[in-house]
Amino acid sequence: MISLLLYQLTGIHLFEDRTFRAGAAFFLATALVFLGMPWWIRFLKRYNATSDFEQGKREPPPILGGMMLVFAVLLTSLCFAQLNAYSVSTLIILVTYAAVGAVDDLAKIRNKRLVALGKMSRADYQAKADGISARVRLLLYLGLSFVIAIFAYKFIPGLTGQISVPFVKPEIWFPSLPNWAFIILMTLVITSTANGANFTDGLDSLVSVPLITTSLFAGVVAYFSGNVVFARYFLIPHLPGADELFPICMSLVGALSAYLWYNSPPAEIYMGDTGAIGLGGAVGIIFVLLKIELFLPIVGVVLVVELLSVALQITGFKLTRRLSADGQGARLLLRAPYHHHLQLKWQGRFDSPQAVNSKIIWRFHLISIFTLGLGLLIFFKIR
Repeated sequence: MISLLLYQLTGIHLFEDRTFRAGAAFFLATALVFLGMPWWIRFLKRYNATSDFEQGKREPPPILGGMMLVFAVLLTSLCFAQLNAYSVSTLIILVTYAAVGAVDDLAKIRNKRLVALGKMSRADYQAKADGISARVRLLLYLGLSFVIAIFAYKFIPGLTGQISVPFVKPEIWFPSLPNWAFIILMTLVITSTANGANFTDGLDSLVSVPLITTSLFAGVVAYFSGNVVFARYFLIPHLPGADELFPICMSLVGALSAYLWYNSPPAEIYMGDTGAIGLGGAVGIIFVLLKIELFLPIVGVVLVVELLSVALQITGFKLTRRLSADGQGARLLLRAPYHHHLQLKWQGRFDSPQAVNSKIIWRFHLISIFTLGLGLLIFFKIR
């Protein structure tokens, strides 16, 4: 890592200070995405790396923007975060989940080209847009997170199955799960967060702000949890080594903030499954490692609601279809995920579909900002 090398060469303690390293990670990740994204957009457009069809005069934005984000976060983290079980586990999830998402993105690009060549119909394109079937993809996510969960549980001494409960001080109630139950919980949280981010990534910038706020919350928790003095003062668990997640969290915040410059409506590029799955998985494992899984439904409420809307829609439809006499299933929502439900429900309330999308995006962003403040207040004070 660059900061450690600079400290060894100069003896200046600033370079090993975690606050400096986190700040440097934020600015480097921001700079990499902000300066590199225009070139990346031109490169993707040159090879027509899009998954949407042209509508009107506007050229569809390319996907695979997530590759630039993952690269920036990975490079920045390797520069400013010391490698330990916390940071290694997070970066492995980031890269492996992003790789699975990239397969889907590349398949969408390939299949769209087949449609343009007349070798595939648009109906077939919709059916074959994913390079990996949903079932295989889910099994891959579960398998990868399960392996990393076992690795983290084995090599992180403080990862003992204990979970911080909102509104309750650890000294009053700090529940501890059996080994097998905690590993299963880790696996489900990581996979669910990644899928929640993927479902949320349906409108311009919609997933970016929830990922920023959850990363910022986790970064603050990592900073204070890794310091024994601060942990004792705030009555939170002391997690030696967890502060190395602070630079990673700030690199996520920086990369996503710069990405908003290009993804704000109308978007110039999409992050695709590569970014949504990779970054979402990274956020999920960070919450697990910091023992704040139960705060995810508070701070990451947008991601959780989007995930639950899809799960309830599918489950409810299949169940009612099986129980109904005519074999017709009932849908809980007009369409899932939830932001699509609002798009249909609010038709006619605003001047145009773009106005509806803008209202949904801004309200979701405001919810994310509000729940960030609420989560910090509950974690540090209302206990």
